[in-house]
Amino acid sequence: MRRIIVFLNVIVCFYVTDNLTAQVRDSVKVKYYVNKLYFKEPLLNVLHDFETVYGMKLRYDSAQVADCRIHRDFQSVRVSDAFKSLFDDLKGLSYYVDEDGVHCIVPAKNMPRNRTGKENKRYTGDVSRRNLLVTGRIKDQNSGEFLPFATVHVEGHPAIAAATNTDGYFTLYDVPSDTVALIFRYLGYETQYFYLSPEISVSNLFVELQPTVNLLDEVVVVAEREDVLKIPEMSIGVIQTTAAKITDLPALGEKDLFRSFQLMPGISAANESSAGMYVRGGTPDQNLVLYDGFTIYHQEHLMGIFSAFNTNAVKDVQLHKGGFDAKYGGRLSSVMEIVGKTGNDKSFNAGGDIGFLGFNAFMEMPFTDEKGSFFVAGRRSFQSFMYDKFTSVYSENQQTGMGGGPGGGRFNQRNQQKPESYFYDLNAKLTYNPTRRDIISLSFFNGKDVLDNSRESFGSSYMSGSITDKTNWGNVGSSLKWSRNWDNRFYSNLLASFSKYYSLRDRQNSTTSSSSASTTNNIAVMFNQNTGEHNNLWDYSLKFDNEYKINGKNKLEFGLTYSNYRIDYRYAQSDTVNILDMQNSGNLLSAYVQDKWTLGERLTVLPGIRLSFYDVTSRIYPEPRLQVFYKAGSRLNLKASTGYYKQFVNRIVREDISAGSRDIWLLSGDEGIPVSSATHFVAGGIYETKDFLFDVEAYYKKLYDLSEYTLRFAPSFIDNSSYQEFFYNGEGYSRGIDFLLQKKHGKLTGWVGYTLAETRYRFPVYGDGYFAANQDVTHEFKTVWTYKPRKDFTLSATWIYATGKPFTEPVGGYKLNTPNGGEMNFIVVDKKNNARYPNYHRLDLLAKYDLSFIRAFKSSVSVSLFNVYDRANIWYKEYAYDKQTGITETNINLLGFTPNVTLSIQLK
Repeated sequence: MRRIIVFLNVIVCFYVTDNLTAQVRDSVKVKYYVNKLYFKEPLLNVLHDFETVYGMKLRYDSAQVADCRIHRDFQSVRVSDAFKSLFDDLKGLSYYVDEDGVHCIVPAKNMPRNRTGKENKRYTGDVSRRNLLVTGRIKDQNSGEFLPFATVHVEGHPAIAAATNTDGYFTLYDVPSDTVALIFRYLGYETQYFYLSPEISVSNLFVELQPTVNLLDEVVVVAEREDVLKIPEMSIGVIQTTAAKITDLPALGEKDLFRSFQLMPGISAANESSAGMYVRGGTPDQNLVLYDGFTIYHQEHLMGIFSAFNTNAVKDVQLHKGGFDAKYGGRLSSVMEIVGKTGNDKSFNAGGDIGFLGFNAFMEMPFTDEKGSFFVAGRRSFQSFMYDKFTSVYSENQQTGMGGGPGGGRFNQRNQQKPESYFYDLNAKLTYNPTRRDIISLSFFNGKDVLDNSRESFGSSYMSGSITDKTNWGNVGSSLKWSRNWDNRFYSNLLASFSKYYSLRDRQNSTTSSSSASTTNNIAVMFNQNTGEHNNLWDYSLKFDNEYKINGKNKLEFGLTYSNYRIDYRYAQSDTVNILDMQNSGNLLSAYVQDKWTLGERLTVLPGIRLSFYDVTSRIYPEPRLQVFYKAGSRLNLKASTGYYKQFVNRIVREDISAGSRDIWLLSGDEGIPVSSATHFVAGGIYETKDFLFDVEAYYKKLYDLSEYTLRFAPSFIDNSSYQEFFYNGEGYSRGIDFLLQKKHGKLTGWVGYTLAETRYRFPVYGDGYFAANQDVTHEFKTVWTYKPRKDFTLSATWIYATGKPFTEPVGGYKLNTPNGGEMNFIVVDKKNNARYPNYHRLDLLAKYDLSFIRAFKSSVSVSLFNVYDRANIWYKEYAYDKQTGITETNINLLGFTPNVTLSIQLK
């Protein structure tokens, strides 16, 4: 499989290089820049030059341009820009580009206006065509990037609608006539009215949308929704956002993709120590996170404070909270599909942000022949007072004991130096369009964290020592995709991808014990002082997805996926005791088919099935899915879904009471780790008016064959080969209801969200009954508001309240002498997750000002205040046992009041 992917990369690189070389050869004949003075030159002569000298394909009526003259002095102007500028003086003419790339010049009165609002002029002539099939692409007016998941519908006929795919293509069936208006919408952009006319080709329309932030105050527009996060029509459990809208929300040091989604109901936000997605009772590993088609396995920076995705590199995101369709597989809870930016295909652009935490920058540029673009973005943290605030939990109230991490022990040791830490990530994407129907893209992601928590430690008057503690973890991945629009009905994607996750931790504890008589370096005095934990995951995948639009009522999707997995995990203590040493690999072959079928005017069904063959177990796993939508009225839509889901790569909890549990990636199918599964049931409705949206969804999710690892039931002394026996299996369920009330547009926008939920697990090893899962939150309330008194100024506020999460509380402890003369401290615990932390709440504020008075470039400054009233929310508790004092409890708190200032600058 790896050789196939390498071979495909070599072939595509050769193809792109060959095409670029050919274009360089052709550039000897065809000029890309115009250097000529046209002094009252007849337009016919000018157009002839653009055809013969500059190689443009033109179509026009000579009689319509015969009387026109051009007076322009071009000095090294790009051909496309020069041609466009011709029409600045030609008030009666305009042009559009057809599906073959031909620039068609027509009278301006017959052209639809790509402007916003009621001032657009409608064609008032006779109808010449009816029942049309309209196709095209939607793009950003400034950068030329195509916009995924945008919507289009016929004015006055909301049922005649379509959405663009990930490459911006749309197909709209049954358009009544060639004189209607098409309405285009995309999150963060102004609504565009595109008026058809008999002279306009309805095949391969190119519609450009204008970003909201680029409109001047004096332009009068139709008031439209200003959502930060959007719920698409005809969807269940789906939330959409764009990078442009995330900047309007308060942030903890950085604009954060995952934190924005956590403000919606059904997604837990009650823990700023984890940017991971806890969706409807699921854990982060149960979420499939796709970045340009390849899987990202670890999505956090700085011990979970930030997500690993640079918003400057993100174009669009869709999150499926549950009941997702058959196209997606391999996870039990949810799917997040991230589309990376392709870059500006019109002109060079660059920009960046700098704040108290770090800086990031991006650069984008088009190819000389305008057939592609290149984008790169990088982000890195640096040490500052704010960064030290995040890492202070590692340098205050830190205790060292059994378990090889923070936790119980005899010595109340304090760090004598701050930990050294940094993170970075890099995104790059190359997009090339060899033809009007083909797109080739190469995407790359690399994110890494490094933490050095080495320090000197001091215990009692007779004992001291030093600790070496180094950890680095991250993700690297890449995808190579070929997209082909075969015709107006059939679209294909072929993608080869690679993803690697790694986590490496080495810790050594050197303790010096002294008495009145002597001082001795005794490394082995304490049990389990030297530990190493290494986890590596490799994922090589090949995907082939297809979309065939049979007619306006049926859209068929089908595809194949092959994945090769290899996972290594080693957990050792004292350099000699391998508690776990596992290497496993497996192959997964999956196929899916689904059909979105509209029955009549009100009912739409989406049945599908996914079949997976897993060679580790040599079994075929069927996963049926079904979604149903019903239009109960002009404002009310009902929805329901159900499905069966399998997960073959799992992040297992390695329970550690004293030091805090850790998570490790392992492959299912081996002894003790079965293939996990889930059944989803979701039902709800959405009621929408001009000003408000009310959405409610109830869900029930049954979980099977969950796995956990713990040594709490192991005997005091066990053989090294027996550690693998302590994997335990169980089941669980999650149920709840999500409410959302949203104000859609105006100067004040926002929403109120509430979730009532229950997540329970049952592992026979912990007893017969169910217990609260670690991520269980009964009540969670969120309110988010954004106020824009004017175009260049934004105020935002968010408030979160949640009931406390469960944890396992100890009830006592004891001490044993080891055969080598040392001592071991043991903690005795009560029932699993028998207690709860105090309730969680915090208030965040943001003020953002666009520096519109600076004309040379776009810039803004934002001030963000996190946890304004300095609430002391508890992260976790540490416990230490001493024979004389008993159990000592230490609260490790989450972040208190944290300010941040960010300056953002970009050329365009």
